[in-house]
Amino acid sequence: MFAASDTDIKRSPDVEFCGYSIPHPSEAKMNLRIQTWDEVNVYDVLEKGLNDLMDLCDVVVDKFTVSRDAFNASKTS
Repeated sequence: MFAASDTDIKRSPDVEFCGYSIPHPSEAKMNLRIQTWDEVNVYDVLEKGLNDLMDLCDVVVDKFTVSRDAFNASKTS
């Protein structure tokens, strides 16, 4: 799931490098590295990236709900 946010964060002009790794699939851990240019606050970049990801998830849920409801309505008609 973080791959989507990782891509969004990488697109920021304030970010020099962004990457993540998962040490082991059985562990609920992830290593995240964000390197920013100059005096840019890395926490602001991370927060914006996560907020953008939540917005994207909201859009996907909304579109899915509309499509599901239309499909269910077509089956009952």
